[in-house]
Parts: sequence; C-alpha cells; structure tokens
Amino acid sequence: MKLRIIEKAWGINRMSGERSARVTDNRVFDPSVGAVLDFPNGRRRFTIDAADENSITVTLHCKNTAFNKTWVILKGENKLYIPRSMDGGYCYRLIYEDETVLCHYAVSMTVEKSSGEHDLAQSKFFGSPTVPNAWQDRFHDDIVFLAQIRLADIAELDYDNRLPHTGYLYFFLDAEMYPSDRLDVWVEYYPSEPDTVIDNFNAMSPISDGLNDDWLITFHYAEPSADGTKLFGVPSGVINENGCTSTLLLQYDPLDFDGVPFLNNLDGYAYVFFGEDEADYDAVSYVVERS
Repeated sequence: MKLRIIEKAWGINRMSGERSARVTDNRVFDPSVGAVLDFPNGRRRFTIDAADENSITVTLHCKNTAFNKTWVILKGENKLYIPRSMDGGYCYRLIYEDETVLCHYAVSMTVEKSSGEHDLAQSKFFGSPTVPNAWQDRFHDDIVFLAQIRLADIAELDYDNRLPHTGYLYFFLDAEMYPSDRLDVWVEYYPSEPDTVIDNFNAMSPISDGLNDDWLITFHYAEPSADGTKLFGVPSGVINENGCTSTLLLQYDPLDFDGVPFLNNLDGYAYVFFGEDEADYDAVSYVVERS
C-alpha cells in the first residue's frame, strides 16, 4: 500500500469568474506511522497516525489547531481537502493506493450537446472532428467519428500518465457491420495541434442519425468503479463481474447522450480496451455489453 498526495493550486479570475487549477506536487509515500509529510508550496503538513493493509489515518496540521483535520482513508479510496477560500489557494487529494490494482482512478466525462459557437478543436463526442489536414483522404463512408480527446484537458487528472498529455487522441468506428455490435475500433494519437475541421463527418455513415452534433466533454476525477462515460478505471457493467482481464481505456454510456440513437437500446456499455502494450493503439479492442 502507498499513500499518494496530490497538491493543486487553484484560483478564480475575478473578471471572468473562470476557475483554473494546476498540479504543484504529486508524491507517493510509504505508510510509515509517525511520518511527517511537508508540502512547502501550500504550507501544509500531514502526519501518518496509523496504517494497515485496509486503511490509513492521516492528520492535517494547521497553525491554528482548531482547523486540524483527520481522515481514515480505506484501501483504494481517497479524500479531498479544500481549505475555505473565496478566490484561490491550495487543495489536496489523498489516496490510499492498492499496489496490486493497475489503475487507481478514472477520469469521468460529463457531456453536453453543443449550442451556439464553441471551440471545434475541444474534446467532444460525435459532430465534426478537427484532424490533421493529411488525414482527410483516410476515411471512407463506413467510418464513424466517435470522439476526440484534447489530451491537455486530462493532464492534471491522469496522474499516472496513462496517456500522453499533449496532442489529441481520436476514436473512430468502422460501421460496415452495423447494426451488428461487432464493429472495429480505430484509435489514433496525433502529437500536435490539428488544423482541419471535417463538417458532417458522420452524415454518410450507416449510423448517421443523431451523430452530427458536437457533444462537448468536461472532465473530472472519479473513483475507478464510477459509472457513466469515462476514461480508465474498471468496467461498470457485468463484464467486470465475469472476470474481465482487459484494461479499460474508454467506457461509453448511452444514457449520457439523451436523444442520440447510437446504442440507445443498450442496457449496458460500450468499451474500448487497451491491448497488452498501452502505447500500441493499433491493438485496442471494442466490446459492446448487452446485459
């Protein structure tokens, strides 16, 4: 077992009201009782008061002891500490990591159908992908644009660096066999900034209805077992109960996409799994679970 503490500096722009955050420290500690853990950026000190294979007890020490705080964190769980502040400061996420588990976290994706003008290069499902100009002739009519992830958007949430944190990751489906669930997935990494928008990409595909709107993504930290659409973690459906040994890259939950007919009769999830080498995107696989 290990204790991970992630420190973030956050602030609010008083003119725009926009909140921003950046990771200023990210360290892993052995669970040694009595250890003192100092974070000089935010001037915070923690101690480990007790620890075993199932839980750890950690105390935050403040100058005013009335504000001291103690947590008992169970194996695989985490606590978030945000000091009271109106316009910024430092916050901390404490995670008691089980070293036998491959992934200790997920990145959840909240999606919202676009309305009005927006950045076409931002992270999204469906709609019009923004790709390198050289890719335009690579797509035939059976290819469906599923999602693009601007990897800088997840850099602070992907603390184990499961993916690159620059460039874009794209998800396409070969829908030649549609309406069968046996579709091929095509995942492509592009390390730079794309420059070409392909409008109405899905208009000619076999599952074009409802896939021409951009569904914009907001990312959040989540527990590995979180339901819904997400990156990483563990599958939420019965596939996990049946002894799934594949490593999750993307989980698609059709319940998050109200009005989109793609998989809207599915009582389960669609998954994209890593291959044995997580950097080999040619080895990923696509699985639809119907419970």
